[in-house]
Amino acid sequence: MRAFILCVLTLLGCAEMETAAPPTETESERIVPGSVIEAELHFDRGVALATQGRDTEAIDAYKQARQLAPNYVKVHYNLANAYARQLNYPDAIESYVRVLNLDSMHVSARHNLAAMYVRQLNYAQAIIEHETVLRFDPSHITTYYDLGYIHFLRGEYERVRELVAEGQRRDPNNASFYRLLGRMYAKELEFTEARTALEQSIALDSTDAATYVDLAQVEVKLRDYSAAERASRQSIELAPLEKEAYFVLANALRRLGKGEESRAILDQFSALDAQLDKIEDQLRMLGNDPDDHEARAMLGLLYARQGRYGEAAEAYTLATRLAPDSLSYQNNLGNMQLRLGQYEKAISAYERALAIDPEYAEAYYNMGQAHLRQQRFTEARTHFIEALKRKPEDVYANYYMGLLHARDGDFEQAAQVLEVAVKGDPDFLDARQKLAVSYLKLGRIEESKRELNTLKERQEAAGDHAQHDH
Repeated sequence: MRAFILCVLTLLGCAEMETAAPPTETESERIVPGSVIEAELHFDRGVALATQGRDTEAIDAYKQARQLAPNYVKVHYNLANAYARQLNYPDAIESYVRVLNLDSMHVSARHNLAAMYVRQLNYAQAIIEHETVLRFDPSHITTYYDLGYIHFLRGEYERVRELVAEGQRRDPNNASFYRLLGRMYAKELEFTEARTALEQSIALDSTDAATYVDLAQVEVKLRDYSAAERASRQSIELAPLEKEAYFVLANALRRLGKGEESRAILDQFSALDAQLDKIEDQLRMLGNDPDDHEARAMLGLLYARQGRYGEAAEAYTLATRLAPDSLSYQNNLGNMQLRLGQYEKAISAYERALAIDPEYAEAYYNMGQAHLRQQRFTEARTHFIEALKRKPEDVYANYYMGLLHARDGDFEQAAQVLEVAVKGDPDFLDARQKLAVSYLKLGRIEESKRELNTLKERQEAAGDHAQHDH
């Protein structure tokens, strides 16, 4: 089910009706209030923002276009898609319904509306919408699959066969139909037929990680554990953040007598399972209450832990809209933008945090980081100084001040702040190495040797610890 939902949202992400280049400042200045041209410019800006994954800002642009052109179908449609990607299903449904009130033959809107009903587990209404799509457009291939999947979930396998047969007649090289058949055969315990169908799916599309998982599970049932291992490893290579393949791989390895490796993979599964369960919890909460800013922020944190910084930034963007007085939301939004290389946006987020609390040391430190990455050394120094005024013992603020002092040739000041950094974190090896260099530049030879000896000892200890863990 989760894979189907992600597929639906991916389709929504690709459903923008037009594309446009990112707007320029002069373009914004040319907007004349109250004109159709203005609505078009707002719409194009929304498309450009949505293409960058910035749905919160895209929604603002679409709303401006909607206000100027309330009967503009494509504005309501793109607005609905953006709401859907934000898991705001009530507003998405409302916007899709508006599209259909303006154009009852809008097949894509009706198809996506059915997807929203699936998210709400309203399968009966989803079936009605999908059947209507097929009446309007019998060539709408994805609807045969989506409708077939709903009937698969309901255990209505004869209807699944009918829909798959018609879909394959119209598009015989569509891999998704073979995958659906494979899953259905597996439910019916016809594992040989399931293997054949899934292998056909992979032959047509070798990039779908979920199909490899399905095949691996079938291979386990057929007791071909080596084949199960190969299929699950291929799935992990394609989608390392999806958990199911790790579990199947651990099972296959255990059956092959590779107990130690199986336990290591199972540990990876458990860690990933815990992360994904938390993400699913937040998604469920947002499905019920899209304005839950705490769930939005937690989703941002969980995405960040997985390295999904673009999605994290979007989650925090919406969280800051819902709770603009939250220091942590603004700061974390800036951190995600910093990781994405969006330095000016990050600085703006930190500035908003400081407008809420001028004594917020973390925002000063992070602004220093943003300036440092742009090689604006004077501005970076200013902000690190402000951070240290509020948190004089901060290890990393002292470390970066040490780097800036050393860059200026002021090794006396560099040594002073690096001493604070090393005192705060004796295992901060890079700070210790920079301190040894500063001592050397000052002619403090014995102190430099002492730091280098300590550095060597701690490096060796860290190496021994890593070897022991391995």
